[in-house]
Amino acid sequence: MKNAGSGQQQAGLSRSEKLAAAAIFVAVVACILTAVLWWRVQQNTRGNRSESPSGDNAAAPTPGQTGDGWLKGTAEDKFSQVEKQLRGLDKTMVEVGYRFTELYFAGREHNWDYARYQAEKMDLAIRLGLERRPKRAQSAQFFLTDEMPAVLKAIESKDDEIFLQSMHRLRSSCMKCHNLEKVPFFTVEFPEHHVSPVRNIP
Repeated sequence: MKNAGSGQQQAGLSRSEKLAAAAIFVAVVACILTAVLWWRVQQNTRGNRSESPSGDNAAAPTPGQTGDGWLKGTAEDKFSQVEKQLRGLDKTMVEVGYRFTELYFAGREHNWDYARYQAEKMDLAIRLGLERRPKRAQSAQFFLTDEMPAVLKAIESKDDEIFLQSMHRLRSSCMKCHNLEKVPFFTVEFPEHHVSPVRNIP
């Protein structure tokens, strides 16, 4: 009997051993659940990246899509917004004034290639401005058909006197156009100071 009792005692587990085994089991289950949860999070993250590409691989917005840009609404609304940003002849005149100054000093310094460049860009700026404001075209038509070709011809001559004469006529044409558009207070004079860094240095 003594031997049998001691065998039963050896075969059974004590209370502390059962608690330890239970704790190990719970820990193993928790680790498994944590691993499963981590795997699912990784799968969801990869899925979101593939559905929402960015950078060079990002899909182009579909027509009518608003997005985060400043253009809103329909295609017609967006065209109107772009047109508003381009503005009218007021912005064109800022460019023309700058190029008039550059043209004048380029001719005075005998930088004829640069003078031709500025004259051509001035002509282009006015034409593009008139596309945006066609009602102004009649007032500036003689400027484009008569005076700008004369300036280009004077530049090709590379003659100081011919160039200055063409610039005086160009200035008078500017004032004539301003008078026709009822802004005679936009007085044009030849610039006194050359602020641009572009110079004709031998």
